[in-house]
Formats: sequence, structure tokens, C-alpha cells
Amino acid sequence: SPDGIMEPLELVNVDLTGRKLVEASAGTGKTYAITSLYVRLLLERKLSVSQILVVTFTEAATEDLRRRIGKRIREAAATFATGEASDEFLAGLLRKTPDRTDAHHLLSDALRTLDEAAIFTIHAFCQRVLQDNAFESSSPFEMDFITNQDALLREIVDDFWRIEFYPASSLFIRFARQSG
Repeated sequence: SPDGIMEPLELVNVDLTGRKLVEASAGTGKTYAITSLYVRLLLERKLSVSQILVVTFTEAATEDLRRRIGKRIREAAATFATGEASDEFLAGLLRKTPDRTDAHHLLSDALRTLDEAAIFTIHAFCQRVLQDNAFESSSPFEMDFITNQDALLREIVDDFWRIEFYPASSLFIRFARQSG
């Protein structure tokens, strides 16, 4: 809000355009919010699963989100098939959706193509963007992303010691060893 006060997220009515920042502590329903907004994007914006990008931090979180998004789509599809909602969000979505049959078809299509869903870790997403746009970004077509820099840092330190200490005087080397 303009006055800086955080307001609860109304999943059924939050505007799906522009940028939104969702901040929440652990265990407060971030995944529930993401999966619910995902369903709304499928239904209200008529986006396909390949047009919705979900980015998270770890591989485990990516797999969990993929599983939970599929589950949420199945719950929503069942809601539109039966007319009965299992929670408040789905009940609100049912009330505001004029064509239940069309909604069920959209969700069924999403389930069939869920393996195309763009759900990535941050590293995997960056790697994909760089590979897809290698020519435009002057990046090599094949590159490795380094997620653990320990070996690279060790190599840099070893190189530094070789460059600086091999030609150094024995007095300086003795001083460095004694100084730790």
C-alpha cells in the first residue's frame, strides 16, 4: 500500500498485471499463494503452463513447486467439474468464473502439458536464458554454471602463491610462514 503498511494478499482478487512483491515468513503459505495465483493465470489470463515462469532457490523447492502446482490444478479442475470447492480460494474462484466448462477445459489442458511448465531454480533459469540468447549476449553456446566456487577459489589461491612466492626471497617466505 502507499503508506507502507503490509496488507494480506487476497488471492482471488489480487491484480494479475504488473509486478508484485510477496514477502512472508516460513510456514505462512507462500507455496499456497504461488499455486493459487498460477491457477488464476491459467484461467483469467488464459496463459499456457509454458508461458508462466516460476523461479525458486533450490532443486528440492523446484520439484516441490512442480508437484504442488500440479496438485493445485487438479483440485481446481475438480472444483469446476463438480461445482464444489475444497477451500475458500477455490470457492471464490468458482463464484467469479462465468464458464465452469471452459475453466475445466483450460485446467485439463494445463495438466496434460504440465511437463512443459517453466519452473526453475535461479541458476537453471539464468543458464537457460544465456543459452537461448547466446549470440545476443556474446556468451558461449555451451557453458557451465558454477554453484559451488570452492574449487575455483582454491585454484586462484594456489595460482597466487605460485606467482608471488616462487620468485620471492627466502627471507620473505620465512616471514610469511611465521606470520601464518
